[in-house]
Amino acid sequence: MRITFLGHAGFAVETAGALVVMDPWLTPQGAFDSAWMQLPRNHHLAPRVKELLETPGKERFLYISHEHKDHFDPEFLATIAKRDFTVLVPRFRRSELRDIFEKYGCKRVIACEDSREIPIKGGYIKIFVSEQGTNRDSSVMVRGDGQCFLNINDCKMHDRLVRVIAEEGPIDVFSAQFSGAIWHPTCYEYPEAQYSAISLKKRDSKFEAVARALEVVQPRAYIAAAGPAAFLDPALFHLNFQDVNIFPRAPVLFSYLEKRMPTLPTRYLEPMPGDVLDAGSLEFVSQVPERVTTENFQEYLHTYAKDMAYVFRERRRNLMREEVDEIHGRLRTELQRKLDLLDLHDRVGMPFYVELTEAPTRLLRVDFKARRVDEVTEMRDKSRYAMKVSASDIVRVLDRKLNWEDFLLSFRLRLSRNPDVYEPVLHGFLGVEVEDIREFCDGIRATEAQKERTVVEAGGKRFTIQRFCPHQGADLAEGWVEEGRYVVCPRHRWQFDLQNGGACKTNNSTLCAEPVADKPEKVERGGDKAPADKVPAVDKAPVEPPRV
Repeated sequence: MRITFLGHAGFAVETAGALVVMDPWLTPQGAFDSAWMQLPRNHHLAPRVKELLETPGKERFLYISHEHKDHFDPEFLATIAKRDFTVLVPRFRRSELRDIFEKYGCKRVIACEDSREIPIKGGYIKIFVSEQGTNRDSSVMVRGDGQCFLNINDCKMHDRLVRVIAEEGPIDVFSAQFSGAIWHPTCYEYPEAQYSAISLKKRDSKFEAVARALEVVQPRAYIAAAGPAAFLDPALFHLNFQDVNIFPRAPVLFSYLEKRMPTLPTRYLEPMPGDVLDAGSLEFVSQVPERVTTENFQEYLHTYAKDMAYVFRERRRNLMREEVDEIHGRLRTELQRKLDLLDLHDRVGMPFYVELTEAPTRLLRVDFKARRVDEVTEMRDKSRYAMKVSASDIVRVLDRKLNWEDFLLSFRLRLSRNPDVYEPVLHGFLGVEVEDIREFCDGIRATEAQKERTVVEAGGKRFTIQRFCPHQGADLAEGWVEEGRYVVCPRHRWQFDLQNGGACKTNNSTLCAEPVADKPEKVERGGDKAPADKVPAVDKAPVEPPRV
């Protein structure tokens, strides 16, 4: 088995009988309205990937893990002329991805349910699907030539890894996201010290998730992929050079892992786009001459930004007053449509303000309790959530050139909230599409309906807790305990305080924890999974859950 790194989360895996191209993101336009660019740049690999997919001989597969545009690159895929290959996509409840490929004109499309195996000569491909409400992702495993590659990219399946490894056996090469990919705290108005503190906690939380995954998977090699993007828009360029943020590079991760697990035999690899790894020997059989290092990083980014400056010159323009007025009206209509479908609206106790930078005295105020969107001249509520955005940016959402989540990931907005607490319904209202609002609400109710409980041991005491995380339903039987009191969710690393009824440290979620007597009665868990109390407590610094 040979694994060619295509950049970001992209790979081309070749066995004796098959080729699997995974998440090729190669367009020079980047992703999320060009806010994200590939780091290191990989646009030059597009002809090579096209050649691989167009050349007959081996059975050829294109795998797309989910809809995010740093994984699903329609611009590049449109350039492929010969499409006599098979496309593998996860079978999500929402059929958008498979509908797109049904019209693509390829040999066939296989929409894979969770744990679907696709046989290949001398092995198989296996797809793992993760879907919680409107959060959709998947992972892929390729076994062939006596080797196995597991690529979970940025799929939140850490709570399933124990079962996967038990069922699938040894993994030679493993890859998982290690960098942040969210707008908190990146877009929030925080004092510098607070911004750095939040970023550091989130960064270390992500690193700890990778460390625990490696302890479970025990691969011979780990490829650091799905790392930070390059932010080349002049308005975002400073993000590349902040002392602390949620976008660390691989050497920082490797330093953490070496200190955290000094005896782990896993090799840590940071390939450049175009490097080819032999999965048997774990040696690179081919490496590209250009290497991005800590020493040349700043120079590399400045050159890259200069080369891509034309992209940002072309996307900016000044708006006439009449255009701003029209956008303002359309945005108000869009917010009202969302609000009309949000049947959990009464859970949000604070208003949401939206300010267009071109119309600072015409704020939109979303009143969730009253289900109204009004125009006001100023923010009068002390408790509030607020967004400031340019009309020239938000109109791309209204024109359906971007969806709401892609817009948030473009980082071309500023956010603030008081109190500084994650509110899941408000967060979903902002990031979910109009047509997904009902499904979003149903997903919250479905998660809340899971009443199964399990037992954990912490600080020498036993507690019964809800088995599934109230955030997105992760199985806490695969979680762990920190500081003798905090149950940590394996998927998003939320912390729940057993000494405070199982309350989350940074929002209003709870596991409804209750102490158990010294001789506890048998607790019905109703599943075949190991109870969470089998996971040993660890004495580590607390990791604050993401507050996005």
